[in-house]
Amino acid sequence: MASKWINTAVEAGKLGNPANVMPGKLFGFACTFEVAAADSDGDIYKVAQLPANLVPLKMEINNDAITAGTSYDLGLYKENGVVADKDLFVAAADLSSAHAAGSELNGLSAVAIDKIGKKLWELLGVTVNTKEENYILAFTANTVGTAAGTISLRGLFIQG
Repeated sequence: MASKWINTAVEAGKLGNPANVMPGKLFGFACTFEVAAADSDGDIYKVAQLPANLVPLKMEINNDAITAGTSYDLGLYKENGVVADKDLFVAAADLSSAHAAGSELNGLSAVAIDKIGKKLWELLGVTVNTKEENYILAFTANTVGTAAGTISLRGLFIQG
C-alpha cells in the first residue's frame, strides 16, 4: 500500500504551496455593479485588484436578465490596462437570463480541472520572473445587450 504526498515538493521534504497542502488564509470579496442600456460591446467592467499569488477557490455570478446580453467573459488584465487573459475564468457567459441566488453561474467554469490549486500567475502561464504583482479581475462584455441590468460577483481565494 502506497502512502505519499500528492505534492512532490512536500514529498521531497521541501516547502510546498500552502494553498495546496494545509489550510490557508482566505481572501474574499463581494461586489455588485450596473450595466447600462447605453453600454457598448467590448466594455470592460473592472471588479477587483488581485495579488498574483492568490489561488482561486470559488467565484459565483448572479445577474438580472440582461436582454440580448449573450456573451460576457471574466478574466484578468494587467494594471496598465493590457489584457492578460480576458476569459481565463469564464468564456462567453450568457447573462440574457437571470441567475438568482441559488442558481449562480460558476465563475471558474473555464479553469481546467488540472489547473485547480494554481496561483493566478501560473494560470496565466507566466513565470515567477515575468508575473505582475497584481492583476485586475474584470468582466468583458463581448455582447453587452440592449437593456440595463445588475451583475453581482462573489469571489473566494487562498493566499498562495
